Amino acid sequence: MAEAFLQVLLGNITSFIQGGLVLLFGFKNDFKKLSSTFSTIQLVLEDASEKQLKDKAIENWLQKLNFAAYEVDDILDECKK
Repeated sequence: MAEAFLQVLLGNITSFIQGGLVLLFGFKNDFKKLSSTFSTIQLVLEDASEKQLKDKAIENWLQKLNFAAYEVDDILDECKK
């Protein structure tokens, strides 16, 4: 579930970068870094999702990461307005 959300979020970040609005505000490098970070997070989540069934600490960490991803998505939505 978290992986699917992050794929959508990564797509939103990429389209935001390509949209030119980022260039207007000078955030191109920041958004490229953010996009790269989310790609890495997606890979980690794939591995952690399998392990969460065995480890409650990982489950808690995944919930926090998922919350943070939704926060980033909200910020991107605000920037697009």
